[in-house]
Amino acid sequence: MVFCGLFSCPEERINDVFNSSRYSDFQDYFKNETGKGTLKRVFYPNFFSAIISSKLHEQNSNSCDCLFHHLIAKDLSGLVDLSLIDETGGSTEFSISRVDIFLFREIVSQPGKEKMGIYSIHVNLPEGAGDYRDISSFINRFRSFESANRTRIGEESFSTLEFIEKKILALPVSHEVVSNIMGNKLKTFTVINTEKKPGNIDELLFVIGTAQLHNSDTGEFSYSNSEELYREIMQSNTVSVYSNWKALSLFDSFTVIGESLPDISRTWCSTYLLIYIHCLKLKFYLFYVNSELAKSVNLARNTERLRTKFVEFISCNNFSSVSFNMLPNKLYLTIHRSLDIGNEVEELEKKITKMNQLIRERNEKRLNRIVLLLALLGAVSVIFHASEFLMKLFSLKEDSYPYLGFTISGTVIIIIAAYFLNLRNKSSHK
Repeated sequence: MVFCGLFSCPEERINDVFNSSRYSDFQDYFKNETGKGTLKRVFYPNFFSAIISSKLHEQNSNSCDCLFHHLIAKDLSGLVDLSLIDETGGSTEFSISRVDIFLFREIVSQPGKEKMGIYSIHVNLPEGAGDYRDISSFINRFRSFESANRTRIGEESFSTLEFIEKKILALPVSHEVVSNIMGNKLKTFTVINTEKKPGNIDELLFVIGTAQLHNSDTGEFSYSNSEELYREIMQSNTVSVYSNWKALSLFDSFTVIGESLPDISRTWCSTYLLIYIHCLKLKFYLFYVNSELAKSVNLARNTERLRTKFVEFISCNNFSSVSFNMLPNKLYLTIHRSLDIGNEVEELEKKITKMNQLIRERNEKRLNRIVLLLALLGAVSVIFHASEFLMKLFSLKEDSYPYLGFTISGTVIIIIAAYFLNLRNKSSHK
């Protein structure tokens, strides 16, 4: 199980928090050029540049260099003395095999200009720890920020959020990031490998994918979904390419159940996990843009900047396909669809189109006011010169100058008022 979540970090603190003594660069995970070459043969260059650490890139590989860093935590890999204590006092042992930190260039916290980050915690349950109901219950309990469950390390115990802040990131997680962008639970990427593929694989995928909580006393799950919803999800959100495995992609999870899957760590939990991380990055950033637009009471300059950044982000990250091969593309398109990224992009583009229209109308009104002011200043000048001309033409005395000026001014005002009244009548008829 890989639990994924969002965080933000001030740019000036990145080097202090994610220093080389605690983390190693992702390039060290590939000890030779073969590993790097494998990724390059699987993924298109634009996707490779967007999700793989910049230290692995060749110079000028892509203009959209969107990943700042991909790090692997050294001191958290191989933690085995962990247990999850649930609200009933029950205990489930687990271990952490790896922690990945993805640091992106995008900003997701405006006041502090904090960079977007995604962490992924690779968690293993011991073999024979329980059946699929126990796996589903563990995911349900561990991923929730609001539950009363505690993660115990030796004599210490933490809530899930405290565990992430103190042991995974060594950095407080912004409440704004959690509540407005990510939500109250972690995303999960689960791979279950069995000696023999179960006959009820669809049911298992659904139960684990939805992280249903199992009551050990009654033998029942805490809730049940309708048959219609079950059929709809299984028809539109499953991936089945080879006969030995099947996958289900939902809004909060991606689950694979297979028989004798080879090299799970390298294939699923490294290569294909990158596809999931990239889709989460898309979703989280779209949520951020939506949140910022909702807070924009007026069309300020920062809203125009946000619009420009959104267009640049979509151009560099929202791919139609990511790989030379069929399977990664199928996984990408299924995850992309299950996270509803396409509709989110479409709705934001509509909002931004309306925003452009409002900004244009605002600028036009401002320009019209300036033109009107210039016209009034010009009218004053015309009245002055016309009065002088008529005074000289008819040899009028200077005492009549004010009356002549008022007469000309009144005439001009009446003409202007009649013009605007006529425009208003035409507009009301339309």
